[in-house]
Amino acid sequence: MGRLSAVVAVLALTSSLTGVAFAGVARQVIAAKVTVTVTDTTLGISPAGLQAGRATFVVMNKGRKPHALAIAGPGLRGVRTPKLATGKSATLTVTLRTGAYVLSDPFGTSNSHWLVVGPATVVRSSGKSSAGTTASFTDPGMNCD
Repeated sequence: MGRLSAVVAVLALTSSLTGVAFAGVARQVIAAKVTVTVTDTTLGISPAGLQAGRATFVVMNKGRKPHALAIAGPGLRGVRTPKLATGKSATLTVTLRTGAYVLSDPFGTSNSHWLVVGPATVVRSSGKSSAGTTASFTDPGMNCD
């Protein structure tokens, strides 16, 4: 009987540790990667549409003047990278909500880019997902090229 109790105890401990390990993995949040290229005349973004959640913006200054990226929208005000010298890059990780955001360069490029963030995808136990709408649009008064 002693061996049977020991085996049951080991199995119970293994099961609980496995559950804790999987719970830790489930809590990890993967940030979407967005590449932003700033030149002296343009602000380019790829991909153009995102879903709500964490996003890491990788900003590269390919212009001849200093540039930066500022993001304003639902829940974000005054969020920006430091001023970047020619050839330098920076990353900026933020949590985006559903809604419209404006991306701009406060130090140079007069062009702004509007980014519409759709609802996050919900993964169901069946393995199917219910994706939210993601889109990007350009305000007729702003040039995104």
